[in-house]
Amino acid sequence: MKKVASVFFLLVFSALLNGHEFWLEPIHFILKPGENVAIKFRVGENFNGENWHGTKSSVEYLKLFYKDVDDDLKNLLTDSTAGDSLNLQFFDEGTVMVSYQSTNKYIQISADTFQTYLKEDGLQNAFDFRAANGLSDSMGREYYQRSVKTIFQIGATKDSSYKQKTGLPLEIIPLSHPYSLKKGQDLPVRILFKDSVLANNMVKVWHKLNGKTDMKDLYTDDNGRLLVPVSLAGEWMLSVVKMEALGDTSRADWQSYWGSLTWGYK
Repeated sequence: MKKVASVFFLLVFSALLNGHEFWLEPIHFILKPGENVAIKFRVGENFNGENWHGTKSSVEYLKLFYKDVDDDLKNLLTDSTAGDSLNLQFFDEGTVMVSYQSTNKYIQISADTFQTYLKEDGLQNAFDFRAANGLSDSMGREYYQRSVKTIFQIGATKDSSYKQKTGLPLEIIPLSHPYSLKKGQDLPVRILFKDSVLANNMVKVWHKLNGKTDMKDLYTDDNGRLLVPVSLAGEWMLSVVKMEALGDTSRADWQSYWGSLTWGYK
């Protein structure tokens, strides 16, 4: 019995590390009016994940931002089919943004794995708190939520949908239109946590092109801003994690929020 439990536990925390990133991935990021847009929910590592196995019950809200439309898409998913994709169609040119907020989930992992996770995602506040309170050898008990967005373009007409606040607790907001950038320009973004700027926080910048993925770690400034060096090819993702200590530690010690933003040029 102990052996089976140990194997299960290893699988759980392995899944946390290997499936850390979660993002929305349209079949294409630049489309023609009337073209079908299949948006997959992806989870995995190195920006090359697999279809998510969640269902409608895992979704807190799922919203569409398109022209003057702010629509709830949650009812397009089901509770019977795991890993549903969204299938949408837009007949007018414009910029489209879809945002997703998950329900709260619980994970418990070994002390060593938790320490590694904190270091890899730049969660120095949690790492230092555990050290200062003699908790570095304690298991990681955590609630977590996913706060993700994708932005894609229909036709040539661009609008301001890309910079609308969506209500996500952890939100990455481009300050320039990602599809209006010129060669050599950076993409400025601002990151908010519960409507306040997320200052001096690690952000992972992912770029996938021709089957190869590159990643670099950057940090927001004191105003929660970041300049992302972008080439106008391939697919891009920004991912960020924010963690807070919980006052009531009867069930978990931490609440984390995992955010991402995707866009691309194909």
